[in-house]
Amino acid sequence: MFYENWMSYITDDAKITKVAIPGAHNSGTKGMNYTACCQDGTPFEQYQYGVRKFGIRLKQKRGRAYIGHGIMSGMSADEAFSYFGEIVRNYDEFFILDIRAYQDQKVGPFTLKNYVEPPLVDELIEKYLDPAKNALTDIPDLKALTMGDIRASGKKFVIHHADEEYKYSKDIKLLEPWDPVVFGLKPEKFAKESLNYLRELESDGFFWFQSQQTPNPGTENGLKWPRALDEEDRLYFPQMINDIAADPLMLDKVNIIAGDFMTRDHMKENNILRLNLLKGIVKPEKREEYAAAIGKQI
Repeated sequence: MFYENWMSYITDDAKITKVAIPGAHNSGTKGMNYTACCQDGTPFEQYQYGVRKFGIRLKQKRGRAYIGHGIMSGMSADEAFSYFGEIVRNYDEFFILDIRAYQDQKVGPFTLKNYVEPPLVDELIEKYLDPAKNALTDIPDLKALTMGDIRASGKKFVIHHADEEYKYSKDIKLLEPWDPVVFGLKPEKFAKESLNYLRELESDGFFWFQSQQTPNPGTENGLKWPRALDEEDRLYFPQMINDIAADPLMLDKVNIIAGDFMTRDHMKENNILRLNLLKGIVKPEKREEYAAAIGKQI
């Protein structure tokens, strides 16, 4: 199936930080309370839909690690990592695994501290991912790293952690701009204003552009939950991608585009993957096949 091997259509000389990559925000939140659920598919199912960047947020309770989002906890980290193990066993395409402890949460006058002991995470990485064989750790110049380099290495993933706190993790200079005001705008405004990040910011590594909004009291959207926000945001998603495609500067910069509910259908993936055609990094002999698979014109 195309979405399980779309990276094979990308040229060897394409720099990985220039490839348009579908990403999953809060990848492990399937089954969470409606206030925290951002995905209806498991990470394995997200991969099958074309996602190659996964954001995993962890919190620790009674000596065990769980997926966290806000004050909510979801599936065990053991279950979440088992899905990534399933990806590694069944597929060879490269993916980015962004692992971190969920940030501390303020609830009124109180601050809820979130922390995960690194040995707990290291144990999961070793248990499921065979990192000595599969983790990319030798990255002398990230901005020069090409798809051909990755293929030649035989590695299947890179684990991102800004402080390299976990074994085999690397700081891949992941720029992820976010501001509560911008991400709390009405969706039609957000679809325009958020593009200023691509226009104005530069990254020394990966550029993670988030297309999903955030519920925040006091903003224009207020306290709408992820599914309700996504219902509105997805109406403007194609135009957001069209605006990126029409601007040579943004088209050059765009890299990871993440979103919520990435397994609802292929609408988001198809729009994101179209950008690789416009970037000119799809293998010439595969362009027609690639375009047909995503239902787009060359």
